[in-house]
Amino acid sequence: MDDVGGKRPHDYFDRAPNWTDTLPDYRSLAREIGQEIAATRPPNVLKNNGRAFWKLTEADSGELIWLAFTRPDARSALARRKVWTLIPHLQDFMANWFVSVDHELTDQNQWIHTNIDVYEARELALLVPQPKVEDIKRITRPEAVLALDDIDRYKVTTVLGKGTAQAMRTRR
Repeated sequence: MDDVGGKRPHDYFDRAPNWTDTLPDYRSLAREIGQEIAATRPPNVLKNNGRAFWKLTEADSGELIWLAFTRPDARSALARRKVWTLIPHLQDFMANWFVSVDHELTDQNQWIHTNIDVYEARELALLVPQPKVEDIKRITRPEAVLALDDIDRYKVTTVLGKGTAQAMRTRR
């Protein structure tokens, strides 16, 4: 077997060897590899099922406006550009063309896009305000990036889990 970081796999036994056990214990090796991956990954860029989560706050006031996710590893270029935002009363994430446009801008953004992990996304799902009626109408009338057929939805249970969906139902 190959050496990993100058150590051989049998150097990673957590316990005294059990000569009747034919499988080596690789827990220490797995832990060390996991820690190395976590150390080299940029902070807060934890993907959950290929989704990167975003907290969008008002540029001026810092107020939470949207909870969103993207799919940076999606196969199609369009799916990589899309940003889905949470509509709390529908318990859906809906493809949002104007947030997608804002997400691509490098300056003069309407919102500050902060990359968060799935655990923070689950907490923020309970705090996201209901979008204004004008914003819902605007989402369903795309002017850029998306066509009407491109506006798809994901249920909260699919994206954040049943526990978050249940907590949202009881909170609202």
